[in-house]
Amino acid sequence: MEYVRPYSFQQVLDHLKPRVTPNVEHVENNVYSRVTVSDGTTNIFRVRDANDGRHLHVTVNSKTHDGFDSELARLRYLFAVDEDPAPAVAHLSQDSFISELVVERPWVRVPRCWDPFETSVRIIIGQQISVAAASTISGRITARLGFQVSDVSGLNRTFPSAQVLAEADLDGFGLTERRKKTIQIFSRAVAAGVIGFEPSANLDAIEKQWCALPGIGPWTAHMSAIRVLGHDDAMPSSDLGILRSVNRLTKHELSPKQIASQSKIWRPFRSWVAQHLWQAPDVVRRT
Repeated sequence: MEYVRPYSFQQVLDHLKPRVTPNVEHVENNVYSRVTVSDGTTNIFRVRDANDGRHLHVTVNSKTHDGFDSELARLRYLFAVDEDPAPAVAHLSQDSFISELVVERPWVRVPRCWDPFETSVRIIIGQQISVAAASTISGRITARLGFQVSDVSGLNRTFPSAQVLAEADLDGFGLTERRKKTIQIFSRAVAAGVIGFEPSANLDAIEKQWCALPGIGPWTAHMSAIRVLGHDDAMPSSDLGILRSVNRLTKHELSPKQIASQSKIWRPFRSWVAQHLWQAPDVVRRT
């Protein structure tokens, strides 16, 4: 896969590694791997840096020789290889607060997702808990409710569908009662077509639609806008990682409301700022 330069595979991999869902995907030896099932056939995709300054190297283990256009499109979206950072860098480098991070790391990308529903549920699970805890719970859910495939390198499950989670017993995974209800309500909304994953430029409409569901607030809506819907201008200002990074950089304790106000100057690239802040040194990770 050719990418728009500049690009850092390591930056994207560093983002993905703590967030992988056990049994579905993993990162080992600087290689990202994921299991998929297409028409009953198990496929294992692996992505690594081609080390030529232009491409990522993708391999697939499969018993079929059919085309993998859909899967490659998902990988391109997940690894954000088609996104051009230049407009964001040009705009954000004019702001004294964020300019140093942006100028020093012009290759930073905003990783997206492989599967919209899977990532949305992962974000809901991650409300108010650490990345590690959310990954553990996601792995438990997948181990019990996911579709089992032949065991290849520890990749033996696919994430459960909206239809499965909508009616599943979610006890025993470490979820709060409120989170269980939110996941089931969200899954039913997706299964019924009430919630879709079409890209939208209207962040207000996204927030209104998602926040109409019980247990989903602005943080979840903005996180999903960034990761799932590919929105470049979302800002989950209450995120702990963003709060800590901003407060460390400013040496002041700013509130989520103050950060939301400050972020207006970063439009239309607030999602890019969020990624810079999450991956700035000494920042506590949150989903």
